[in-house]
Amino acid sequence: MTIQTNQSLKPEHVSWTEEKMEHSIYRDQWLLYTTSDEDSESELKALQIQPDDTVVSITGSGCRSLALLVNAPKKLYSVDANPNQNFLLELKMAAIKELSHDECLAFLGIKSSKVLRKETYLVLKHHLSQPAQAFWQSHLSKIEEGLIYLGKHEMFYKKYLGSLIFRVKRPQFKQLLQCKTIEEQRRFYEEKWNTPFWRWLVRTCSKKKFFEMFLGDPSYFNQVEDGFSIGDYMLSRFDHSFREHLVRENHFMTFLFCSKYMNDEALPVYLQKKHYETIKKNIDCVEIVTERIDQFLAQSPDEALDKFSLSDISGWIPKEEFETILTQVERTMRTNGIVCFRNFLAKRKFPEAKFPRLTLQKEMMERLDKEDCAFAFSFQVAKKEVTP
Repeated sequence: MTIQTNQSLKPEHVSWTEEKMEHSIYRDQWLLYTTSDEDSESELKALQIQPDDTVVSITGSGCRSLALLVNAPKKLYSVDANPNQNFLLELKMAAIKELSHDECLAFLGIKSSKVLRKETYLVLKHHLSQPAQAFWQSHLSKIEEGLIYLGKHEMFYKKYLGSLIFRVKRPQFKQLLQCKTIEEQRRFYEEKWNTPFWRWLVRTCSKKKFFEMFLGDPSYFNQVEDGFSIGDYMLSRFDHSFREHLVRENHFMTFLFCSKYMNDEALPVYLQKKHYETIKKNIDCVEIVTERIDQFLAQSPDEALDKFSLSDISGWIPKEEFETILTQVERTMRTNGIVCFRNFLAKRKFPEAKFPRLTLQKEMMERLDKEDCAFAFSFQVAKKEVTP
């Protein structure tokens, strides 16, 4: 594991996004995300990573970057402007290197631990950079508690969505977890779940004021178009998920309604037992970069990179800033390279006219929209074609 850090931003170069984040949940020193609200299987399908590929991924919680190791790229740059999120990735990588699958789940807080987690941390910390060690030394209580559910977004889900809002549906959700077939689950959903109260609940939770009051994060709504009904959108996506995906296999749904992962069938990709040893084997190909993605790409040579996993950054930065990033993606991407990004509430389409060498992969996008288990996202996927 190699770590790069470049935070020497002059005030005049501070982006609109960074100014916004000054007033969001980025404003203190704890982690924004600690686990995944995405289905990383989608990126694995979209990017079709090959053994010779060099991959760029936004770090976030680290879950997606680690999941991409399933397909064994030659190199993976995990990039985030927030150093704390990269410190989390360092710790997760150290845990995967040193611990068995069950030990890793226990250390992160998914399962109970037979030993003090702080003692396990002492075994892991020699893998960490000095800044990461300093960060985690100041948050040992979080480690001991089991940090996987303790990020700011995770606590928002647990305290407000899980405990106050969706708690009333939890007994029914646990019944849904017993459904073994999608037909059985659909019947339960249609007959017992999909009520006027449920629809009112989702619309209430989807109001902008609710998020601003409890989360303090403006990024959800930065690029949402006027007139877009968030409540109706969320209802349609819940409806799709309950009808098409078994909740017992859906890690985000189990966390959303139960505030924890409920079984080994529903874990983020990088923590699934079937992938654990593969990820452990490939983990040394990761290079962590603490820098804004636009700056990282601007410093990269032409046609030096193959695959790009940009998460949902398009939803919380202005159009001009995002197109600047795409310009750098096109320049640094090799022929047959692929870029994938997610849309949550902001439905930003790939500007094909401005990037004629990047061709939308519409069949793949439609497939991901149907198959993604995180239910609230839609996808944009583009490939760099051979020049005629």
